[in-house]
Amino acid sequence: MSVAIMQPYFFPYLGYFQLVQAADDFVFYDDVMFIKKGWINRNRILMQGKEFLFTIPLEKQSQNKTIRESTVAWGPEFPGKFIVQLESAYKKAPQFNQVMPLIRALFTEQPESMAELAGKSIELVWQYLGLEKRFHYSSELADNQADGRAERLIHITKSLGASQYINALNGQSLYEKDFFASHGIELFFIKPSLQPYSQGKLASFEPGLSMIDVLMWNEPAVIVAMLKNFSLE
Repeated sequence: MSVAIMQPYFFPYLGYFQLVQAADDFVFYDDVMFIKKGWINRNRILMQGKEFLFTIPLEKQSQNKTIRESTVAWGPEFPGKFIVQLESAYKKAPQFNQVMPLIRALFTEQPESMAELAGKSIELVWQYLGLEKRFHYSSELADNQADGRAERLIHITKSLGASQYINALNGQSLYEKDFFASHGIELFFIKPSLQPYSQGKLASFEPGLSMIDVLMWNEPAVIVAMLKNFSLE
């Protein structure tokens, strides 16, 4: 049994979903500090053939708030303006009529917490693809937050009955396999692979965009195959 733990991002890029695919249990790390100008509430789509950075607006934010405590600023700008942007960007994409209603339904719920909105966006994709996964929020798990960073990841992994922990590749500079092994946990790092797909009339493939772009241009069966295109180190 394996566990992956990551901050919840709003419709993150394909590599994030490959991390979800790699683990038996996936934990949204929502009770850690919110990092401004990160990818929790921002991502990129294609707008008229060019990269466009969108941002989910938040109520007055501070570095002292966790992701769970960060609240979405619902109003006339969001989601209204964002929906118009998505419709303009992807109205000619082959999966637009299947994907757009899902995004609208997510916004209809209007969860207060950014963590919940981001987490729901990921679970929504999983359900749309017809896949199953055990999702958790770290704020709802009984674990020792007084532990160090690596120790807490180990504790969460063990609390879910797993003996393997899978981390993003950039975690190689933070975590040592020997340290995890000394605590009875096998540590792996995921190396994602982002294969090109058609993005309409775009001359060259633009990788690493929000999952929204992947959903709009690809059928579910094709995306499921994409999710398995990674390696563990």
